[in-house]
Amino acid sequence: MTGSATPVAHHEPIDPGKTRRAASGIPIVPAFDGFRGIAIVAIVIFHTLQNAIGVGPGESALGRFIWAIDPGQSCLNALFIVSGFVMFLPVAARDGRFGAVSAFAVRRAARLFPAYFLVLALSLLLIAVMPYDPPIPFPGIGDIVLTFTTLEVPAELFNFQYFLGFEMNRAIWTLSLDVTFYVLLVIFATRWFRRPLVGLAISAAIAVGWRILFTNLDSVASFLSTEISPSRAGELYLAAEIQFPFWAFSFGVGMTIALAFARRRSLAAVFDANRARAAQIASVAGLAIVAVVVAVAQPVSVHYSPLLGPLYTALIGLFMAATIFCTERWQWPFTNGPMRWLGDVSYGVYLIHLVIITSLARLVAMPTGDAGAAIVWLLAVVPLSILWGYLSAWIVERPVRAWASRWARRVPRDVAGP
Repeated sequence: MTGSATPVAHHEPIDPGKTRRAASGIPIVPAFDGFRGIAIVAIVIFHTLQNAIGVGPGESALGRFIWAIDPGQSCLNALFIVSGFVMFLPVAARDGRFGAVSAFAVRRAARLFPAYFLVLALSLLLIAVMPYDPPIPFPGIGDIVLTFTTLEVPAELFNFQYFLGFEMNRAIWTLSLDVTFYVLLVIFATRWFRRPLVGLAISAAIAVGWRILFTNLDSVASFLSTEISPSRAGELYLAAEIQFPFWAFSFGVGMTIALAFARRRSLAAVFDANRARAAQIASVAGLAIVAVVVAVAQPVSVHYSPLLGPLYTALIGLFMAATIFCTERWQWPFTNGPMRWLGDVSYGVYLIHLVIITSLARLVAMPTGDAGAAIVWLLAVVPLSILWGYLSAWIVERPVRAWASRWARRVPRDVAGP
């Protein structure tokens, strides 16, 4: 079966969003659960290994290649593609109709903020009571407000801190991008549906232009007859990486895949399962070639390159698109039960993992520097993160999202919504 979309799997915790979409006739695409679950667990592993053994380019060819891929950034790239796909698919499936904005806003707030606020509250409690070494200062009211509202990320462009998430959970910067995407989706979803290639081109231009701007700040400052210190230029470079424009193309790629999937029957004649498998292989080969080029040129992450970064994003998207057009056998690594379950609980896993890593690093004499240390760290961090993710999904996320779905059904003119 090509481009299969299956009903909600019977495992707990059930995703209220999937239940609602299935009842509304919106396709459920199991592979994207797997993409999300694998990407987030890979991020947890990568961040854990950074603390256990350190991760850097080194002098070896393999080290330079891994650094060029930048596993953490590659997985984040995949997650933003997943977000673009999942959020735009209902619009694409309903021929461009968005639905009631109020219902969409309530559902999205229910999806993001309860679990997010819980982790932030836990972080503040830990900072207040735990004997961290070195200690983490309790944040001021301004930092607390910016963090709870997800505005700390754009604030980085004006008052650079780097250590976001109260200096213990930098990973939460991605929430700001999700909120930005939701706002833009309300404004541009229908327009995108009408002119998808224009929308994709604009998102690519934004991503390329943003990278060019912040990799050439000295030249830009000179052109504007102003000066910028090297330290400030470095701060802006780091701050630019976590802003929405840097990742705009990733969301755009996900939206484009969603539109292609919604039109899969009309595309079947030109993009059948055999061609999808070939596209899978070609995309993997392309990703490897781009990484090798970057590794040979200089040991930096491919994602910072103004041209190769967006190309790398497009190849990740091509792999995802090809996968969902393949037969079920070729989708199985992403659609099997455990992978989908990880996808269901992955949000909480992502939110908590750096809190666990930071706490272990500052409270426990954890080993570092070798393979044995890596195993100890992984055995401590990964299971605890997954357990928190499960409990968060079961106790917090599922009930709140179910309430939000019930509330949204009472809103006039709501036709499921993203």
